Amino acid sequence: MKGTFKTLRTFKKLPDISLYTMDYMADYQLERLISMGAGSDGEFAGNVCKILLNGLPVKVKPEGACSTFVATTPENESLFARNFDYRSGMAMLLRTTPGSGYRSLSLSNLGHIGFDKDHLPEKSPINRFKTLASVYSPLDGMNEKGFAVAVNTAVEQITHQDTGKPKVMTTLAIRMLLDNAADVEEGIRILKDVDMNSSGKIGYHFHLADRKGDSAVIEYIDNKMVVIRKDNTHPCFCLTNFTVSTDEKNGTGKERFEIMEDRLKETDSILNEKEAMELLDRAQMDGHKYYEPGHMYYDSKTQWSVVYNLSKCTATVSVGSDFGRICNFSL
Repeated sequence: MKGTFKTLRTFKKLPDISLYTMDYMADYQLERLISMGAGSDGEFAGNVCKILLNGLPVKVKPEGACSTFVATTPENESLFARNFDYRSGMAMLLRTTPGSGYRSLSLSNLGHIGFDKDHLPEKSPINRFKTLASVYSPLDGMNEKGFAVAVNTAVEQITHQDTGKPKVMTTLAIRMLLDNAADVEEGIRILKDVDMNSSGKIGYHFHLADRKGDSAVIEYIDNKMVVIRKDNTHPCFCLTNFTVSTDEKNGTGKERFEIMEDRLKETDSILNEKEAMELLDRAQMDGHKYYEPGHMYYDSKTQWSVVYNLSKCTATVSVGSDFGRICNFSL
């Protein structure tokens, strides 16, 4: 694969923090993957392995709880903020430069492609080689046009569309959006042109935002795509893990939602980057606090927090709820 070794030479782990970075310059052949098929976890992962890893086995599957919100700085810069919550995490920050598409910065959990404390990516050349699959497991990100997207779990929204359009899995949709959407409107059109299929045995909804201040939540109800826009009805725009487009509002994370919504109402959604990160701190996940033993989120904690400045194309990242240590990145 062209650019593989150049990409792997940029792989590094930041000192004293569970955060890896890599500048992805290899051709990850997005259109080829879509044409080969990505309608199930097995098909998706198998074709990713064929294209990127010379057949080395790897899984590509998201999970987690998570929270997101949008805000505007006093200088009128657009922010998109996100907590990724999961039982364990190993964050990989990728800068991606596709041959045809927008440059982007994204975060993925290496645990979702088979890494753990006994199988660390820095331990062997083969392990580092497998990190190439992280390009197809982004959970949130921002591109050079100031468009951002993240995925949160939504248990009841298990989706398997089958209308004859190209089939995509959850994280593949995020990669498509980061590469091709300049704003929320384009992101919505891209999602309308594919058949969405949930990864694993759980549902998901997406949160989209752009530097113009537009934002939307995309949900899937009975295999039909539903768009909820940021407007006068939803002026404080945040998302956790319950369905927002139905009267029942089924799901979890309402405590975290209220923390974010209350603060956004209090400030008219005007926060600087430091204040946005402080709100992520207040809304961080502690499964032992909110759930009983045995609940799917009982052992979940916030694995990373990120504030994307969509106007400047920068990101501030905190890993493992260590909000006293902030890492700064840009495109």
